[in-house]
Amino acid sequence: ALREEVETTCNRNRSVFDYTEVEKGHGRIETRRCEVFEKGLIADFENRWKGLQSIIKITATREIGDNVSTEERFYISSLDTSQPFNQYIRNHWKIENSLHWTLDTVFREDEQRKRTKHAAENFAVVRKIALNLLKKDCGKESLRSKRLKAGWNKEYLIDLLKF
Repeated sequence: ALREEVETTCNRNRSVFDYTEVEKGHGRIETRRCEVFEKGLIADFENRWKGLQSIIKITATREIGDNVSTEERFYISSLDTSQPFNQYIRNHWKIENSLHWTLDTVFREDEQRKRTKHAAENFAVVRKIALNLLKKDCGKESLRSKRLKAGWNKEYLIDLLKF
């Protein structure tokens, strides 16, 4: 599959760009190494992935006391420099993590136990729609308070649903 092909390519070849970023704080040390590889290292890759310019490997190491964990992620991209990749990827995960944290704290998403057919996916979509509607309200209340208010106050709910 694609991941195995990219991983093998990255592990067997030298990168053309290499950038390492170290952050210390909150009792841990996080190191992210970004390596960029030439697109031509995988046969027929350009025909399969139009606009491909680079293959990226991110190695993230987290040290908390004596515990060290390492994770490798692989990407293909239409960009061809190394330094911005760390930031692009971190920003993507920051948005993803922020969304999931909000869904969990406001809607207690992790506690949901819907397992019938597509119920979990359907409710996840509804929660995301509800979250966006709540964010539309510029009031100073927390999202959780707005959610509760929408359940208790029919006029407020109708106001949220107006386009």
